[in-house]
Order: sequence, then C-alpha cells, then structure tokens
Amino acid sequence: MRIDDVSDKSLTQATPAQRKRGGWFYLKRVLLVLVILLIGLPLAGLVYEAVMASGDAQRYPPPGQMVDVGGHRLHINCMGEGSPTVVLESEFAGTSLDWTLVQPLISQTTRTCVYDRGGYGWSDPGPEPRSPQQIAAELHTLLTNAGIEGPYVLVGHSLGGKYVRMFASQYPEAVAGLVLVDARHESVEPVRTPEENAEAREQYKGSLGLYSLLRQLGVARAFGASLLPMLNPVTEHLPSETRSLMAIFAGRQTTLDTMVRESAGSTQDDTLLSSASLGDLPLIVLAAGTSVESDEKWAEAQRMMADLSSNSRLDIVAAGSHTLQWDQPAAVWDTVREVVEAVRTGEPLTR
Repeated sequence: MRIDDVSDKSLTQATPAQRKRGGWFYLKRVLLVLVILLIGLPLAGLVYEAVMASGDAQRYPPPGQMVDVGGHRLHINCMGEGSPTVVLESEFAGTSLDWTLVQPLISQTTRTCVYDRGGYGWSDPGPEPRSPQQIAAELHTLLTNAGIEGPYVLVGHSLGGKYVRMFASQYPEAVAGLVLVDARHESVEPVRTPEENAEAREQYKGSLGLYSLLRQLGVARAFGASLLPMLNPVTEHLPSETRSLMAIFAGRQTTLDTMVRESAGSTQDDTLLSSASLGDLPLIVLAAGTSVESDEKWAEAQRMMADLSSNSRLDIVAAGSHTLQWDQPAAVWDTVREVVEAVRTGEPLTR
C-alpha cells in the first residue's frame, strides 16, 4: 500500500472528535477576525479622524476674514459691490456654507456678506446666553469692526429670522430692509418653565451623542457628502465639496456644544420680540409651500410676521422646501433683489 493511499483514507475517515476539533479551529479563526474588525475599524477611524482634524486649519482656511468682536473672533465673507449691503443669517446650527448657492447670485446685484455665528463654521465659540439679543449684538459688533457700513438688508432663514428681527429692533438705524426666509416665529416656540428648559437642554444634549460618535470615528468626514442627502434630500442641490465640509463642521464638538447652548437661548427673548414692530421697513416674508401646507400654526406665523411692517408682503414658494436657499435659490435671489431695489429707490414694495 502506498503512503499517499493511507493519507487519503486518514483524511476522509476523520473521527467525530477530530472533526469537532477542526470545526472549533475554523470557528475560532472567524471569531478572531470579527474581534479584529470590531476593534480595528473603530481604532482606525479614531486615528484617521485625529490625523485629518489636525490639518483642517491648513486644509480648509476661512474664505473670508476673522474679526475680533470682544474676546472671540467671528468669520465673515463678503463678495460683490454696491449698497445696501445684504447680510445673510443662517438657521439653527447653520453656517456661511448654507448660502453657497445664493450669495453669488445676490452679489451680482450688490455687496453680500455671509458669516458664522459663534461656535459654528470657522467662528470661535461665543459667550452665553446664545440668545437673540446676544447674537444681534455680536453681529452688530462684527459689521462695525469689519468696517462694513450700513444700513443693511438683513436676510434670515428659519431661526435666523428671529435674530435679524432682533437686530432690527435693537439697531433700527442700521437696517434698511428685511427678508425672512421660512422663518421661525415666537408663536411656534414651546412654552416651558425654567425647570422644563433645563430638562429639555439635558435631553437635547444626550440626543447629540450619535453625532459625536460619528465624528470621532471619522464617519462624518469620510462619508459626509453621501450621508447628508440621505438625511436631507434637499442637500443634493449643493456641491459635493460643500456637503463634505458641512458634515465636518456639524460633527465638531464645538458645534455640538453650541447647538445645546443655542437651543436653550433661542426662546429667551420671545417676549421682547413679540412686541417689536418694524414700522414701514421694506419686508418680504418668503414662505415655503411645503411648510405652510403641512402646519397651519407655521402658516399663521408667516402672516403675523408680514404684519410687522406696513410696507410688506407675504410670498409663498409653492414647490419650495424649508431650505429655500438650497432648492429654490433663484426665488430667494429675486426676493432679496426686490427689497434692495425698494431701498435704493425709496418706493414701497409692490403688493
């Protein structure tokens, strides 16, 4: 009998104990691979994020200028020529990147500036409370220290609408006109006791844990451009590089901390806002059709804001989403251009 015949038989006629030991051998190898993946991939993500984040300042320098506003710096970026200067104010947790599609259009008409509130985008975190009065004061200091002369046409989206209204109330001589883009109004804000506000703040802080984890593991950085349209399909209108940078900014710990603080302070001045009139200031309230159709309370809030000035109009963009500056940038541009023209001519807005 040949040796290879014996070997073949020994392989094909393995005992149950031998087969059991062989099965355990392969199972242990599979488990080892899984353990390596479970530990190795997160570790690789942590290293990747740490290495990449250390170079962000050089890789993504601020496109505008950094201006000291008294203890911290804010980023502002202007383009175009002419007056009045249009200043764009973003939504909750928004950055100057929110206006990527709109700013170049408006700059064809007049000088246009976007900025990052404290703690967002390229700006340093600002002091508490992150209330409308505090935000308005910081913006006023920013424009003054940057040498950007008023009066301004202010454009506020969503929560940014409350901020520009507060600015107009606190510094009326510095405002020539307003555009409110599907803006939030104090009538749609929750009414809470101080204890309830504190509890809501803690709950909101806990809800941001996933964002922090995705940032730490490098997921937001590596896949942000693809993930954003899944979370919000309207972001598909934005350039891929803009989505990537938005995802990086959104996952930063300073951003998450600022979101908690801004959420807590956003309703602090509601009583003051509710009693502030805009006189005969040129005002166009640009509402999203999807917003007013789905929420009667939101629709009523848009009408209430249009009534704040005797020289105003409410326009509804039928097919528009809440982020009109992303899916209907031309509509935002046309609206701002009309207010700018009203300021230049002194003529009232057409009804």
